[in-house]
Amino acid sequence: MEDMTSVALRISQLDASELDHEIHNIFSAQFRNVFKYFKPHLLTKYEPEINAAFRFVIWKCSINVLESTIGQQILNLKYKDGRSSIERHSWMSPRQKLLYAVLVIGGNWASDRSHDLKRVTSDWPQSSVISKVLSYAEDGWKVASLLNFLVFLLNGRYQLLVERILGIRAVFPRPQSVRQVGFDYVSRELLWHGFAEFLFFILPLINFRRIKSFLSQTFLPKSRTLGGRRDYQECTICGEWPTNPHHIGCSHVFCYYCITSNTMADSGYLCPGCRQPVETINNIRLVQLEVGVNT
Repeated sequence: MEDMTSVALRISQLDASELDHEIHNIFSAQFRNVFKYFKPHLLTKYEPEINAAFRFVIWKCSINVLESTIGQQILNLKYKDGRSSIERHSWMSPRQKLLYAVLVIGGNWASDRSHDLKRVTSDWPQSSVISKVLSYAEDGWKVASLLNFLVFLLNGRYQLLVERILGIRAVFPRPQSVRQVGFDYVSRELLWHGFAEFLFFILPLINFRRIKSFLSQTFLPKSRTLGGRRDYQECTICGEWPTNPHHIGCSHVFCYYCITSNTMADSGYLCPGCRQPVETINNIRLVQLEVGVNT
């Protein structure tokens, strides 16, 4: 029978691994939410066992049943026995499934518990030898995983060291149609991204207070004068009750923040009521209440 499978793309295999990692994180986050109101660090002591239990459940529902991880199922991938030449025996064997669980679940648990294992064996006669063996094994696995990944980038096969050890390859179980890639969406995103970057650069350079002051002075009518008397109940700029009332020599009263911020933003700021210039920040003075005394 003709083999209709094809080797998975590198990007598909990498995406599947990222999806598997995110699915594990989602499981962990949901589980921790159940205990978020309990005593802090309640689960820290048993975190390696909890992660191992999550991996076992995921393995039971994915690899053990469908010969593919959850991420691979999303991307329509499946594990194939790369050392088998017979079509009906091409998918993962029960032995490979079991060894996959031992290496992935047991290996990650041993890595998480490596420090505790060294501490437990510290009283043994050969504790130093055991500690070195564990350290060398962990470092050796990391180096081998790195080398395996570099080889994977070259030939696109066996992304994980576990896959190379077991001889299983990620493949498309069915022939894939030619992908019609449209770049309209990408072009639109790049255009909006460039426009947003331009706005982030140009907006801080625009003095909106000065523009607002110019427009109000040009198009808004002057307010009525009070014949030298000041209205202490309304800020001429914001129209609210003046907070820490100040004046600039005219009959109008301002909040200290309103008049100071506008003057600092626009050196030529004019009173919105009578168009009297502030000139300098020193001309902003505290309002002194006028009390009439009958003699």
